[in-house]
Amino acid sequence: MEPNYSEYSIAELQDALANIDKQAYPERVEKIESELSSRQPAQSHSEEPLNDDYEPNEQFFKCPTCEKKIGFFSKTANKWGKNKECPHCSAPFESFMKWKVFAIALIPVFFVHLFVLRPLVVSLGFNGAISTGIICGLLTVFAMRYRKVRSPKVT
Repeated sequence: MEPNYSEYSIAELQDALANIDKQAYPERVEKIESELSSRQPAQSHSEEPLNDDYEPNEQFFKCPTCEKKIGFFSKTANKWGKNKECPHCSAPFESFMKWKVFAIALIPVFFVHLFVLRPLVVSLGFNGAISTGIICGLLTVFAMRYRKVRSPKVT
């Protein structure tokens, strides 16, 4: 019974070619090589990395294009929506949350809130929920980043 090489994966074809007795089965070697060569262009084309010179350049309250500071209380930083425009160079950028930073900072900030900030706020005569709001705001600010917007391709 002749093996059906069209059902083999590329790794299986390469393994079969490496381990086949080339003297005893020259026609099978030829079939394996033709199957591999027919699949290689499709594989190399699909694995080719996209090279459009795009670099997100994530920044903490700086424009990712001109790298000038954007103030926390500025009109640009507090504009509604994800997409914003730099007040210095007018380049578009987007704001997003860096969830890894948020998760890493969550536990230490929680303990600071529980043992330092909340008792301080309560001892000053305010509601303890104010400290929760302060901590949530600080976590959000520390996790906020700006990155370039990928420009649409024009062909």
